[in-house]
Amino acid sequence: MNSATEKYHQDIFQVELTKLKEKDYISSEHYEITMKAHHQYYQDLEELKREHIKAAKVALEISQKPIQQAKKTEKKKLSQEEIRERNISWLLNIGVILLLIGGLFVATSNWATMSNFMKSASIAVVSLLFYGFAFISGKVLKIERTSFAFIVLGSLFLPIFILSIGWFELLGPYLSYYGEGRYILGASGSLLIFPVYIIFAQKLGSRLFVWFAYIALTACAGYTLAAFNLENDGFYLGVMLFNALLSAAFHRMKMYAFLKLFTKEMVYFAQINLVISTLMMLVFFNSHFFYSVNILLTAAVYLSMVYVTGRKEYHFVFSLLVVYGAYQLIENTMLNAAGPVFIALVGIGFLFVPRFMDKQYSWEKVFRLTSAAVSILAFLYISVRGILLMAGEPSASLLLAYIILAVQFIYLASVMANGLFAYLAPVFLAAALFEAVLMLDKAVPFNNLALPVFFNGFVLFISFGYLLKYPFIKVVKSSSRDVAVSVMLFSVVIASGLLDWLAAGTMLLIFSFVLYLMNKAENRIFYKEAIPWAIPLSIGFAFMFYGEHQRSYSSFYQNELGMAMNTILASIALLILYGIISKRGHKNQAKNVFLISLGFYTISLFTAAALTINEVWMRPAVFIGGIIMYLALYRLHKQSWISYASASISLLAYFMILIGLPFNLTIFNWVQFPLGAWILLGAAFYISKKDFVLARGFSWIGHIYMPFAMILTFFIYRENSIWPFMITLAVYWFSFRVSAREWKVKIFLYSSFITLFMVILTGMEHILGDSYSEYAILAVSCSVFLYWMTGKTQDKQRSVYFFIPWSVIGILAFLASYPFGVLPFIVSIIYIAGLIVYMHRTKLDILGVIPLFLLYAAVLKFLFINGIAPDMKIVISAGFGMAAVFIGKMAYAKILVGKKADSYTIISLLFLLTAHLFPAVSLWAEVLPGLLMSAFLFLQRGRVASQYFRLPGLLAGAALLEPYYSLIRNIEIPDLFIREAYVLPLIILIIFFRKVLKGQYSKLTSKIQWGVLVAVSLLLVQDALASNTVYDALIVGTLSLISMLAGTFWRIKSYFFVGSGVLLLNVLLQTRPYWGNLPWWAYLLIAGSILISAASYNEWQKQKTADSKEPLLSKWKNNIINRLKEWS
Repeated sequence: MNSATEKYHQDIFQVELTKLKEKDYISSEHYEITMKAHHQYYQDLEELKREHIKAAKVALEISQKPIQQAKKTEKKKLSQEEIRERNISWLLNIGVILLLIGGLFVATSNWATMSNFMKSASIAVVSLLFYGFAFISGKVLKIERTSFAFIVLGSLFLPIFILSIGWFELLGPYLSYYGEGRYILGASGSLLIFPVYIIFAQKLGSRLFVWFAYIALTACAGYTLAAFNLENDGFYLGVMLFNALLSAAFHRMKMYAFLKLFTKEMVYFAQINLVISTLMMLVFFNSHFFYSVNILLTAAVYLSMVYVTGRKEYHFVFSLLVVYGAYQLIENTMLNAAGPVFIALVGIGFLFVPRFMDKQYSWEKVFRLTSAAVSILAFLYISVRGILLMAGEPSASLLLAYIILAVQFIYLASVMANGLFAYLAPVFLAAALFEAVLMLDKAVPFNNLALPVFFNGFVLFISFGYLLKYPFIKVVKSSSRDVAVSVMLFSVVIASGLLDWLAAGTMLLIFSFVLYLMNKAENRIFYKEAIPWAIPLSIGFAFMFYGEHQRSYSSFYQNELGMAMNTILASIALLILYGIISKRGHKNQAKNVFLISLGFYTISLFTAAALTINEVWMRPAVFIGGIIMYLALYRLHKQSWISYASASISLLAYFMILIGLPFNLTIFNWVQFPLGAWILLGAAFYISKKDFVLARGFSWIGHIYMPFAMILTFFIYRENSIWPFMITLAVYWFSFRVSAREWKVKIFLYSSFITLFMVILTGMEHILGDSYSEYAILAVSCSVFLYWMTGKTQDKQRSVYFFIPWSVIGILAFLASYPFGVLPFIVSIIYIAGLIVYMHRTKLDILGVIPLFLLYAAVLKFLFINGIAPDMKIVISAGFGMAAVFIGKMAYAKILVGKKADSYTIISLLFLLTAHLFPAVSLWAEVLPGLLMSAFLFLQRGRVASQYFRLPGLLAGAALLEPYYSLIRNIEIPDLFIREAYVLPLIILIIFFRKVLKGQYSKLTSKIQWGVLVAVSLLLVQDALASNTVYDALIVGTLSLISMLAGTFWRIKSYFFVGSGVLLLNVLLQTRPYWGNLPWWAYLLIAGSILISAASYNEWQKQKTADSKEPLLSKWKNNIINRLKEWS
């Protein structure tokens, strides 16, 4: 695209954008921002073209040179030798650390008794020790990385050694750490270690030691200058001369190839050396003024380095140093008197820096952002400083500083089209206005600052946000309105918090006028959608605050009308506004006003119910008015949820009338709670043909409330509640008959059954004087069963879902009754049996586990309560269990068949397990449950899948351990063989498992066998240690020997290795008195020696392998491994 075409397109864009502005499709602020962005875009495009031309020239020059294909750098993979060397390094490092810890403990255990010379000498010895390890690692073992690490450690101990000489005053008090010649000591020490670091850097080619040498040289220069007791300027001159000498040395050193390593690092060190020099000035001298000037000069150096090095990121360091230096200069000089003004001017100063920079980089944008960031920090600083130091006192310098910041950000927002800057400018203006209010408060004191601050926001809105049309401030017009609205809302909140209701209401009325003006001036969608709702909200809250103001002065208002009258006043005011707007034809706005009015009236309903108010006439009147309001809302919108709200408020109004009734009738009290539900249901039936939606809401609320009303009536009036329950039964039965949907039919049918229970229960109490609730539940179960027998097919299916859970509840009721004698037990058994038969009849026997669990609970309760003999408890429980086993085998061929589950087997297992819990008196009763459990498991062989047919046999064999252990607990065994009698059968059991499985799961059983053998061995060893007799040691040794022989004979690893391990452990424990008295550091020395020896052996083995010779240890190891692979 040529320049003429681009100019043509720019003109078209500007013309079209001007049309959009003139037709009010976009605001003036958006127009200004878009035009500036468009202009900036073409400027950046021209700059990109220039850069592209330069890049094309460079590319042309490069293209004429021979092209070298770039090599792809792949991640280096370690070879086996490198991995081996790394492992050797780790072994050596860990060994050295262990040796050092042990050796240091031995060496420093008498540190307090050592002389100062010995202490420094010990530090030197540690350094030499590291150098010795480095020599061994590098020259003997040829491990270069480990050698380098030890050299670094030894070198780091050198300055520590020199510091210890001064600390312990080995050269006298003059050359001590606190002596007058401490700088001479530092200079000489730095000079001594400088050549050491130079030698290591040259020999190892290490950049790290180059930096060590440079730092040591700088420290030497700093200490030397400090030793002459120079003044500030003299020291600074000396540091600058030192830096100049470094630069001269750099130019001389570049001519020598062997010094390339040092010259390469000097470029980077020269930059860091500026920071080090500044730190030395801060350490040696404490002059804030000189320090600040030094920082500003350093900032200038960094700015000049942008030209020298071409590193653009140095401007960050420049900016930070300028800010910090200016802060130090202002705070510690006479400029502090007008500190806020000068701090604000620092940010503006950054805007002038690009005038002195080159044009190859967009420095204007960079330093505009820097100026903005610095100014934001300046605002925070001067604001916090004004609060903490001036204690809120007004200040002309603060006012001027805020104005400067506001003008600066208006400029930045104008030139950069940045939304954040456009908002920060009115924030600073608001801060300036607040500072002016504080100054005015000194002349004319205010009661509180809420109203003046509100007028600050109003002035900001009217001036910058609405009336002023200057092009320079158009960019902050929208943001000024936003900030002004925030300030005004904040003032309203503050006034409310101070309980100044009159001021708060007045501010809200003025705010509604502000919102009206905003609605005319704003084009943003958020405000267009929010203002129609915000205006009535503002007016409503204003009248609510006026009412609260009146309530605080009128006792009649406070005691009779209550706080609810506040929101009623707001609702009335909005209803008047609704009428005015409706007559003018603004239907949408009128709709919003009515909804806000309804919201305020809804709040009055809550306050009338919860707070103080006249209960006789005011509270019912409020709720009756609520009914009218919600019915009016229903007429306007015809939405279904409104019918539920109207019904709920009607019910609440009924309660309010009940509370305010001046009379009390006993018969009426019996029905006063459900009467509200009956009235709602009657009203729903009456209006169902005229308005089905409204009738549905009243019906739902009536039915939801009625159960709670009946529960409350039952607990308050007990037997006298039979009459409302009979009426409620009729209501539910009528609802069951007239309902059409199936889920409603079921709910009302089941509610009828439950209400029938309550009728029977209260009837029993009324006639017999006692409840007998479990028999009432049984009577309802019988009634439902008769209904199931005589009803239609559809009714039968409905009653099934009620009969089963209800019968379960009835059985639980019998179980909960006390005393649980023979008659309740027999009735419970019959009840459970009938329910199980009913489940089989209805093909719901999968649920049979529930009554069977209840049978289990009934038997347990009967056995525990009625004093049955212990052995007889075991017999009865085991008898029920075995009976359930045989019933399950007859009812189900398999344990799991399709959707049927053999719950009888589960219950039989519970009964047999319970039999184990009962204490037995006779030995046969102790053994019987375990034998029956084994038989139970054995009987399941034919009832499991073919792939698991061995599992019942395995479990039956394992179950025999329980009667075995019960038997040995009740017979006398010598103490020497008790542990063996307990643990050795576990080995027999794992042998039994492997024989039954016949090679299946060999890996798994082998692991289990290992675990059993190890566990048994540990238990036997623990028993031998506890008794500590020769006989136990002989038994453990004999069993270990038998295990080794068995493992050798049958070629089984587990028996051989476990036997060998236990035998060695037995020998080790018997010799414990000989090796258990070594000190802990001896173990560290031994471990370190072993690790170092292992590393040395590996290095020696590597050398042997390089000579094609296999070591004798490797031959012996490979031979043993090959033989053991043949064992199982």
